[in-house]
Amino acid sequence: MKTSLIILVLFCALSRGFAQDAAKPNDQANIQGAWLAQSESQNGIKKDVDYLYVFKGGKLTFRDETGKEMKYSFKLDTTGKPRLIIIQPEDATANSAPVSVAYELDGDSLKIVVAPPGLRPTDISDKNNQELIICKRNGS
Repeated sequence: MKTSLIILVLFCALSRGFAQDAAKPNDQANIQGAWLAQSESQNGIKKDVDYLYVFKGGKLTFRDETGKEMKYSFKLDTTGKPRLIIIQPEDATANSAPVSVAYELDGDSLKIVVAPPGLRPTDISDKNNQELIICKRNGS
């Protein structure tokens, strides 16, 4: 199973389009803060992980298990199903396309879904080679 970091980087290279829709104020406010990824699964195969996602304003910092950090800008697209987090690496080149990952936010629980390279997530699940990452608000 590939790590989320590798998949996100591949998506940046292969994704197309950038949603211009504004997020609902509740999601934008509620996603703010630190989220600790506790598990990821793909096609029913689950493993424990220790990633940290920090949402602050329109910025997202991702720290993997080795401590390496990557910084992104992000926007939420709450107009469709599933809802999307659209991310762009801060050090992106002009040709770099944003990446869309699905999310489900419920109180102190955040689910993130990353689809295979070149595809968008279709639902909040680990089916069809999608990677499902289960996060809890750090400190909850």
